[in-house]
Amino acid sequence: MEKKEGTLKFSESEGKFYITNEDTQQVISGLDFGDNFEALVDGQWVPTALEIGSADNGDLIFKLKNTKYAGFIEGVTVRI
Repeated sequence: MEKKEGTLKFSESEGKFYITNEDTQQVISGLDFGDNFEALVDGQWVPTALEIGSADNGDLIFKLKNTKYAGFIEGVTVRI
């Protein structure tokens, strides 16, 4: 099965992450915590998942497991 590639977006109104088509903004797939997918990091596809972590000040932040992405993680190229 061919992988679906797009851009990671967060819907504040729904509290949910989506993979969207960058050009049309059409939703390709929804993502839940625990879903496995891949993120493009420095030109390489890295297996990842959504996590919640803590910032230095103790605030909760979103993170992508096995990547440098944390905090505001919208706009990351991902595939599922």
